[in-house]
Amino acid sequence: METFYDGYIVNALIDASYKAAESKKWEPVELKNWRSGPVNQENAGLRDYDDQYFLIKEEKMPDGKLKVILKDKQTGKISQVIQ
Repeated sequence: METFYDGYIVNALIDASYKAAESKKWEPVELKNWRSGPVNQENAGLRDYDDQYFLIKEEKMPDGKLKVILKDKQTGKISQVIQ
């Protein structure tokens, strides 16, 4: 059964989504009360792509191309490459 805290997390995600839609860029999810401990590379699900990037997602496109979404390890900038 969902709790009030679950709703708080969902609303924070929705707020960040609206902000991203308006700014046309990735926006952070702002949580004042995070109960699940520190977020780091391991528990955020980030895998090394190469020396410069973490792999966020790979997606096969309808035309057969591969879209790769990456996060720069130093700047945190998100980018995508279509191969």
